[in-house]
Amino acid sequence: MNLLSNKRILLTRTVAQNKKTALLLAEYDAIPVLFPCLDMEYLAGSIQSGLAQLEQSPAHTTDVIFSSSNGVLAVASFVDDFSVTFAAYRLVAVGNKTAKTLKDLGCRVHIIPEEASQEGLIEAYKAHPLPTQIYFFRAEEGSDALANFFKSLHINLTLIPTYRSLCHKGDSTQVKKDINTHHVDAVLLGSAKTAAYYVQKIGDLKLANSPIIVTMSAQVAESADKLGLQVQVIAKKPSFRAMLDGLNQYFAEQHDRGN
Repeated sequence: MNLLSNKRILLTRTVAQNKKTALLLAEYDAIPVLFPCLDMEYLAGSIQSGLAQLEQSPAHTTDVIFSSSNGVLAVASFVDDFSVTFAAYRLVAVGNKTAKTLKDLGCRVHIIPEEASQEGLIEAYKAHPLPTQIYFFRAEEGSDALANFFKSLHINLTLIPTYRSLCHKGDSTQVKKDINTHHVDAVLLGSAKTAAYYVQKIGDLKLANSPIIVTMSAQVAESADKLGLQVQVIAKKPSFRAMLDGLNQYFAEQHDRGN
């Protein structure tokens, strides 16, 4: 039973990402409320330096890890042919979404963990031959779990920050008015950064907590909780479809309680 029909759902990613997520909402007959909270800044110097180092590394013993689609697209903007640049290396994607982005660029992905996290990737590596060198393209900020794991195995990991997240500067007046007048039913928070910038842009914790808050993972929920947000729905899998399915289930449970 689809209970998301005509529900107004706040989308808090970048402008471009919100447009893609809005297409997904259309499948549920939900109404997207576009509220970009993120901007992406590509780190040109770091990416170019990392690519130059990668060229000097022996391909047959080198792994290249991408932690997100954003990182893939950041690097892709600095190479002429992404698939040719990375064809000789074993490519590793932290999650199916990142893997799809790599495949869309013509690449073969060799390792995808069952759990889309650094911890999941550590588990996945236990079933594969280990490289002698790793290049890890990721966001400027992130977990050190993977770096610490390979350090313990005396495997050299070169961390290459590819982008940083910034708070979107757009005006929040209309969205705050919509939330205050109960014209927003739920808000989707896909990352800890998004949660932080959502709170920053709303500027009123009580108001920010007015819609039903949906997070992509328990980790994001934990970060949201530290910000003072009250999370009602945590997706069972790290995807926006799972977030919407979880929200639909939440409404179903509320409906059953009402009866």
